[in-house]
Amino acid sequence: MHSRHKTLAAALRALCCACALFAVLTAAGCTSAPGHDVVDVDLKQGRSAAAHNTQTLQHAINAASYAGGGELRLPAGTYYFSWSHEDEWSSYAIIMRDNVSVVGAGMDETFLMPLGTYPETVEAKHGVDMFSYDGGQTGKYLVNADFADFTIDGSATQGDPDGYNASGKGFFFTLFKDCDWERVKVMNTDGTGFGADFPVNCTMKDCIAVRCGKNATSESVGASGFGVGIGHSEDESMLIENCVSYDNTKYGFFFEHQTIFENPVTTAKRAEGYVVRDCKASGNLYNFGGNRANDVRFIECRSDASVSAAREGYTRCAFQFHNYSTRVTVEGGEIAQRYGDVAPEDDCYDALAWALACNVAEVGSDGYDDFRPRDMASRGEVAVFLWRYAGRPGEVLLGHAPSFADPASDVAFGSYYAEAVKWLKEDGLSIAEPFRAQDGMTYGELATLFWRYAMLLETPESQASDAAHSAGDAASTRADEKEVGERTGAGDDADAAAWAFEHGLLPFEESENRLGEPCTREGVIEMLYAFDGIRP
Repeated sequence: MHSRHKTLAAALRALCCACALFAVLTAAGCTSAPGHDVVDVDLKQGRSAAAHNTQTLQHAINAASYAGGGELRLPAGTYYFSWSHEDEWSSYAIIMRDNVSVVGAGMDETFLMPLGTYPETVEAKHGVDMFSYDGGQTGKYLVNADFADFTIDGSATQGDPDGYNASGKGFFFTLFKDCDWERVKVMNTDGTGFGADFPVNCTMKDCIAVRCGKNATSESVGASGFGVGIGHSEDESMLIENCVSYDNTKYGFFFEHQTIFENPVTTAKRAEGYVVRDCKASGNLYNFGGNRANDVRFIECRSDASVSAAREGYTRCAFQFHNYSTRVTVEGGEIAQRYGDVAPEDDCYDALAWALACNVAEVGSDGYDDFRPRDMASRGEVAVFLWRYAGRPGEVLLGHAPSFADPASDVAFGSYYAEAVKWLKEDGLSIAEPFRAQDGMTYGELATLFWRYAMLLETPESQASDAAHSAGDAASTRADEKEVGERTGAGDDADAAAWAFEHGLLPFEESENRLGEPCTREGVIEMLYAFDGIRP
């Protein structure tokens, strides 16, 4: 066909599609000029309009997606929505479709309010999710769905107050790709605000989660501001940038490998990577954290004290990663929390502020608010400090109750330092048997440990190098203990001490001959702080 005829035919096909879309949307109460992919949705205010609004917006989404995509504009005002679908885990108002953008008039101008509960006649009631998509049933991803400039307020929906079941989210998506959120606020939901399981190449920017998890307790699952489920695919990636999360019942920003629920499809042991950058959290039980998280980077995030007088002191700790979270780094953070027994005039104050900001140390973990700086540092504590600094190297463990072999004859799986000791031994930093986790570590032994670690960072196949340089990068290839020992110069304590003095890592002069003294807890942190300034 002649090129001009091809162009004319394509134009006619496009016009026919546009006319068909216009007809469907007009029937659904939406208006737009033919040929335009921007549609104004006719929502009505008042609680009695909930069913109308639900049907109107759902029809508009379906029609726009069927026609190849479009942008749906929601007017300023407050609009109620009723539940329209339900499954075993939740009830929800709107099912999202491919290639559709939902755009309001502004974060504080367009308010979407799910209403009521489902089902109202049975004992275990569900709250209502505003937007939902469950690709877990079919394995199909939601693609190119975008959201901007509106607020979801869940204060008009309430699940069973005596039986929290994690329902009632602002967004509850499972399997979604190339989806973006900008300037969206979620508040007062029963469960998590932004519930996002298995994202691929998605972003959330300039979003806010506040007072989410209102139907939960501090012991409940979910109930966080931003909650990301992971572990379905090695392609998973997400950027959460310049977002704020405060006064939520559990976490501000939370990552969780879904293998803990024995989900048979969550077999991925690594991911392209998740990044939380320039985000702020305050007044949550834990401001940032994860449960069996992996391949997550928190970059230049801020953890504040409570902003609400009613929740003063609620924040337990800034960062909390547990249950075998691995390959997680905290970089350039700013932490408002401080230890009660370390004052600004103390020599170790700056080093501890740095250690808190990169999650080497924690305030409030397991109820401890004191650092005990002058106590002897045990070998187990040193292992944990260095392991956290290295980015929690290791392998993702699958299954509800995973286990690995005891890393040493005196270190049992399940002890708080087991993962750290396992890494030290596998990468050749410590090959002691037994490990003697409760014994102290001398300054000389610590100098040798840092010397080996510095060399290990320059070895691409090491777990330490992998975790430190690229959380979620390709799997490391482990060398056996003999090769690691040769590579790191294991056993050459004199060279290690000379190197540590040369780089100013030890808190005394070479002539003082204190290498055999036990190192204090503040001494370990000060040496790590100094090492961070000279690391390869």
